[in-house]
Amino acid sequence: MEKGCRFYEGLVRVPLIVRWPGHTQAGKISNALVELIDLNATLLEAAEIELPEHHQGASFLPILEGETDGHRESVRCEYFDSLDSFFTDGTGAFGMMYRTERHKLCVDHGFGTGQLFDLKSDPNEHRNLWDDPEFSDLKTSLLLAAFDDHVQKSTDVGARRIAPM
Repeated sequence: MEKGCRFYEGLVRVPLIVRWPGHTQAGKISNALVELIDLNATLLEAAEIELPEHHQGASFLPILEGETDGHRESVRCEYFDSLDSFFTDGTGAFGMMYRTERHKLCVDHGFGTGQLFDLKSDPNEHRNLWDDPEFSDLKTSLLLAAFDDHVQKSTDVGARRIAPM
């Protein structure tokens, strides 16, 4: 609860331990990317309850049962007041992290600041590539992917269309 507003691996890559004898693979260790919203999807699938139509989570039960090591290609995390109001003239900021297996993008929306890390070559996140011109195409592609992910997960499209198109 008091981890604060940073998106470093030590704060966001939280261990998840699941025990379900007879169903999960004992001793299974996975580095798959999962989100907290995936937990209830996993529990619903385990209980054989159908997911609601507009559910955002995706079950990671196949990982627990040893069927796969993969889950999501990316995960996203958000934090309100990610920059202390001392640094933003009293306004605070909205922070977002978008992480793939290899890269992590962190954005302080409205301030033009952020962080970009190559987790393969810099697993301890010491070299911020955000302002490095060599990585501008990567930054742009991750920004677009993060935006698409946000829109697809958070846009309420309303009731299902029943009229023909």
